[in-house]
Amino acid sequence: MIARVVFASVLLLAFLAPSSGSAAQRIKAKAWRAVKTYDMQTLQKVEPLPLRQVVGLRFNYRQRDIRHLKPNWFYSSIWSANPSGELNSVPVMVAKADLGAFQRLPTTPQTGGNFTAYGQVLRDVDANFIFLRLLGTKVKRDARGNAIVTW
Repeated sequence: MIARVVFASVLLLAFLAPSSGSAAQRIKAKAWRAVKTYDMQTLQKVEPLPLRQVVGLRFNYRQRDIRHLKPNWFYSSIWSANPSGELNSVPVMVAKADLGAFQRLPTTPQTGGNFTAYGQVLRDVDANFIFLRLLGTKVKRDARGNAIVTW
């Protein structure tokens, strides 16, 4: 059990390591075919959560507040309103290099749109906190079927 916790902590730190700039995230074609896109209500009901997997998540706007939690990472949330008007949110971590692109997203339901964020579902083992490590909102496919995720 301790080995699993240590491994998970090391894995999380590897993903939160400093990045050298906003770079496109390349996802191999085989892995991209397994990426599922969810609305927030559906993802929150998935058992077990797809930890360490890349998912697409539909949303309408981002939280206005952004907190600087780690030297190269920022914490916020993305929000969605379902047809009945109920609001749902998912916590996100955004790399420092991607902060500008994230800040350009709308911050209110009135100015929001229909977006899909792509990210990796991760758990901070120490805090037992699950979040989406954002990779971007746009996807292009190359000739081999690999996905390139950008902002």
